[in-house]
Amino acid sequence: MNIAVDKYAWSSCEPTELQEKLSAADISVIFDRKPENQHFHIDVTVAMIREMAAWKIFSETGYEIQYLFRPSDRIELHFVESGTFHIETEHQEFTAAAGTSFVLLSSGPTSLKASRDARKIALAIPRILCLPLIHLGTDDLDAFLRRFDPTADIEENGVRTIHRMAALLLESGDHPFAGSPLGASLFQEALITAFVQTWPRSGQRAMIQTARPRNLKRALDWIHAHLAEEFTVSDIARNAGQSVRSLQLSFQQNVGMNPLNYVQRLRLQQIHQDLLNGDADENISEIAARWGFSHMGYFAARYRAVYGVSPSSTRSSRNRLGTTENI
Repeated sequence: MNIAVDKYAWSSCEPTELQEKLSAADISVIFDRKPENQHFHIDVTVAMIREMAAWKIFSETGYEIQYLFRPSDRIELHFVESGTFHIETEHQEFTAAAGTSFVLLSSGPTSLKASRDARKIALAIPRILCLPLIHLGTDDLDAFLRRFDPTADIEENGVRTIHRMAALLLESGDHPFAGSPLGASLFQEALITAFVQTWPRSGQRAMIQTARPRNLKRALDWIHAHLAEEFTVSDIARNAGQSVRSLQLSFQQNVGMNPLNYVQRLRLQQIHQDLLNGDADENISEIAARWGFSHMGYFAARYRAVYGVSPSSTRSSRNRLGTTENI
């Protein structure tokens, strides 16, 4: 859905009907009603905030679901408020009780079984939105994310903050950012930053680092060193010591996008930072040109697609903040 914010709420006793409604909100699952369970009840509220989705779900009867999307395209955070949830993926199997949060990162089949009277809040974050917050010159996204603990106590400081921010989006009434696309964009950034910087980490860094593809590491290093220059995918592949095809496959499997989209995202990130923290008198077109955007219409469209507001709105928000600080 190409809008800044939206909100839905359903109460359903029919799995097929609920599947169709959730699919319209870009949440694709199959509910599995067991023969011994003749009753089915779920209450769902979904809130969209740009590319992210938050939802709360409660079931008197319990339920089982199979995910239809590729979890590697997104990161899911789940906060269990009552009941239990049993999760099975290709790589792990665990049960999360009330007061527990968990992360889903698996790239394979994923199933979830909820007990009776189970209630949780969940948040889906596209992996691409985490890229600006990690240094991919020395790390790849998959290795970085897999250092997060798969489960954590909801009351841990960072986890509690994320839980409360997700809950804010799901409060009764109108969407809290329905009238403020800029506010929605800034809230989304703050929420993702809280996740990346504060979610508990495991002690597996050294072991995971050794599993990272060396050619991908060389490609990432070269891109960061030449980000302000003009280059092609062939240039990246040649300096990484691999073919264009293998480079593209490696990026898709480990980063979640092709090399050019990755480069563009990094350049937009640099522009975003320059607009917020650079020379306030520098022309926006000059900043865009410095990072490889010669066509302002295309640049403005791509910037808005990532940050939800125009480049000039970002510059204006900086000016307003500066005025407030001077009062």
